Amino acid sequence: MEVLTRAADRAGDAVAAIAPHERGTEVGRGQGGDTTLVIDRDAEAAIIGVLEQAHAGGMRFDLISEEVGERSFGGGGALVVVDPIDGSRNARRGLPEFAVSLAVTDGPRLSDVRVGLLRHLGTGETITAVRGEGVQVNGAPMRTREYRGLWLVVVEGASPRRLTAAMEPLAHASRIRSLGSLALSMAYVALGRLDGLAVLRPGRIVDIAAATLIAREAGVIITDEHGMPLDGPCDMDWRGALAVARVPDDVPALTAAVRAGLEAGRR
Repeated sequence: MEVLTRAADRAGDAVAAIAPHERGTEVGRGQGGDTTLVIDRDAEAAIIGVLEQAHAGGMRFDLISEEVGERSFGGGGALVVVDPIDGSRNARRGLPEFAVSLAVTDGPRLSDVRVGLLRHLGTGETITAVRGEGVQVNGAPMRTREYRGLWLVVVEGASPRRLTAAMEPLAHASRIRSLGSLALSMAYVALGRLDGLAVLRPGRIVDIAAATLIAREAGVIITDEHGMPLDGPCDMDWRGALAVARVPDDVPALTAAVRAGLEAGRR
């Protein structure tokens, strides 16, 4: 966690050093398939710099990161999963909902994540989890809101076509939100700030690794589009649809919305 915190600090410093009008400049295409922006490149370089120092100090691990793809720092069984900026489009437009996402696994699958950290670069808030030890927000144990129903539902991957298709299963919700950051949306359900999440377009390991551990440690439910527990290999090729629910009764509606969004995306 100390290394991840230092990496998030350096990434935040790197982002702060970029003039806002330059953050969205396109500089290529990352190994994850998306366009790389200056903010992605500089945040990732700062994170990798910290990981290189950790490796020089004796740590051995492999890396998966959105822009550079896969890199080995001596192997050793641990895998560091990095999304330098989750919510790049928000950052590009000057919107505050974007975050650094960092996770460490001790096995080959999403269920093997043992440490996760999200740094909200718009607010400075840090959300962390260690497997079996719960969730902390800014270094203090998380406090969650009481569940009172499916009032605020967040959707991600919400193109107009997908969103329109997903609305019927969610018609009983009070309000719909879309943050533009999958990692933060998952974490906000875990903290009770939002009541459920439907992801209408498959996410990637780099997007969800840290947030998945945070959600699981908070006791919320993460499933695929069929309501089965979410898992997958920690590699650059995996894509997975998911729903996050605070209570079991909400799983059917959220997964129905996910399935409707996926089907609309295939048309």
